This record gives sequence, structure tokens and C-alpha cells, in this order.
Amino acid sequence: MKKTYDYDEIEEVKREAEYDSISSYLDKTDRIKKEIRRLKRLFKNIDENKKKLVFSTIEDVAFMAITMQDLRDSIIRDGTTVEYKNGENQYGTKQSPDAQLYLQMSRQHTQAMKILVDCLPKTKEVVKDDDDGFDDFINSRAD
Repeated sequence: MKKTYDYDEIEEVKREAEYDSISSYLDKTDRIKKEIRRLKRLFKNIDENKKKLVFSTIEDVAFMAITMQDLRDSIIRDGTTVEYKNGENQYGTKQSPDAQLYLQMSRQHTQAMKILVDCLPKTKEVVKDDDDGFDDFINSRAD
């Protein structure tokens, strides 16, 4: 017996799917905005000439960071490989699309982060004196 669907049931399913999609979109945009604010705070003291370059790169980095978090969750849940079937008797496994995208985005993210780090003002490194007294001990023994 074939099940018939009521028009109202179909519309409800469509509304739920649309709500989930909009909710997911809003959640992701909120997370991206939060990451943008976090990164901008780190770069607030840079040279004014570099700010425009840095702030546009920050938006890209924030997007990639949040997208990579989502991809990482998917990879943890679903694994890094998927099974495929080509034709009637060809089966196998290959790297999942999420894993491929994660690797590509990871490279781009690393390059963009290098740009950002290079724009940070150079700080004076504190040279730590690791004098443990060994030299003084040796010199005092030679006397």
C-alpha cells in the first residue's frame, strides 16, 4: 500500500528544513563574526596603512577557521574515507570530500595566517640568561 502525504505534512517538512537551514546559517555567521572580533582585537595596534589589508584577510581567516571547525566535526563523525561504486563491479574507498576540503582550506588558512603574523608589530624579545653557575664553578676550580 502506497502512503500518501498530506499537503500540510509536506509543507511542515519543508518549513522545518528551511528553519534548520536558516538556523544553521545564522549560527555560522554569528560564529564567524565572533572570530572576526577576536582577531581584530589582536591586530588593533598595527600600523594604519596595514589595517585595510589585515582586516580583509581577517574576514577570510575567520570564515576558514569556522568552516574548518565544522569540517573537523564532520570528519570526526563520518571518518576520512567514503566508499564509492563506479560501474557494476568497481568498489573501493577514497578520501572523503570533507577531508579533501579540510586539507585545501588548511593550506589557505596557514598562508593567510602568515600574512597576518607578518603584519604584527615586531616585539623585542627578552634574552633569557641561562646562567646556571656551571661556568663559575669550573673557573673557580681552575684557580
